[in-house]
Amino acid sequence: MAAWRDGRLTRREAIRRLLLLGLGASSAAAIAFGRPRPAGAAVPSQNFKGQTLVVTSFGGTWQQFMIDEHIPQFEAETGAKVELAIGLSKNWFAKMQAAGKDNPPYDIFVTNETYLAQLRAQGFFTPLPMDKVPNLRYVPKALRQPNDVGVLGLVGPLGIAYRTDLVKDPPRSWFDLGKYGTKTAIFSIGNSGEPQHVMKMAQAISGDYKSWKPAIDWIASHLCQARQVDFSGTELTMMTQGEVEVGMIDSPDWALMKAKGLPVAWVLPKEGYCGMFEQDMNVTAGSKVKDLGYAFINYWLSAPVQKKWAEKFYWTPANSQVSISPEVARLIPVTPDQLAKIPRWDYIWLNGSGAREAMTDAWNHQL
Repeated sequence: MAAWRDGRLTRREAIRRLLLLGLGASSAAAIAFGRPRPAGAAVPSQNFKGQTLVVTSFGGTWQQFMIDEHIPQFEAETGAKVELAIGLSKNWFAKMQAAGKDNPPYDIFVTNETYLAQLRAQGFFTPLPMDKVPNLRYVPKALRQPNDVGVLGLVGPLGIAYRTDLVKDPPRSWFDLGKYGTKTAIFSIGNSGEPQHVMKMAQAISGDYKSWKPAIDWIASHLCQARQVDFSGTELTMMTQGEVEVGMIDSPDWALMKAKGLPVAWVLPKEGYCGMFEQDMNVTAGSKVKDLGYAFINYWLSAPVQKKWAEKFYWTPANSQVSISPEVARLIPVTPDQLAKIPRWDYIWLNGSGAREAMTDAWNHQL
């Protein structure tokens, strides 16, 4: 196992080789993960041999982390097979709608709440029973959906980042973004982060986030020179190269820059965060392997697994029992006690009332 210890083998490959040597799945997993499994550990005790769980997953580094680090222990201990449905939220949403809630293409649907709220209201997801997802008891109420029909398992709040070597007058408010002209980055209206920005500005201007037109007017007047980015990765590149110096961004992406040594600071605006890129975890109502789905979400919410995601991608863990090192903690600026500063928007209203379409139309005409 020296190759596993020094990083030359992934956990999946280490477990596979141990199984070829004749070890049982539980023993192989215990060796590959470097310690006996204590009571209350991440892996469920049920045997789901022969069952397959279909889970939505983004591609790229997310997919690879799922394959190398997240899935192997779960598969080895349960006997189940996890199949990743690689894609994008909008496509998963469309496939769910087309298939209907009784015949879903996925057993586990994980993505941003903006794409899930309408499906939840239409009955596409089932409540998470506490006796089958016991790690829910460690998740703050602010991250649990009503009646536990879903849980926000990973949290990436939207705040402001800036280059400390280039900005002499740091931002303290969302309104300060208007001071930096072409050196400011905001999202394009097609990114789910920008409607959250609009609603936050509306809330700050009038107290009513559903009265969004004054917010569009303010953004058109004060951020007309700002660089609009399609997703956070574009902003990371631009901020790294100095093309932009200030921008709204999610905390995990700020942390990625900080971890690479870029001189960037994180700002909690005085009005609070404008929202988040969260990962909302759900079991589909029509799944034929619901118990396996509950076990998978319980596994994802466990402290050891949540810690792995925090250490790799700097997500704020949902499990309040997670203990992370000081080195990692400095890259996760949003702690459980700050969750109240993250607004929870009404996505049923945004996506179902015509507000989003009208917001997009106004944005395209004015910006």
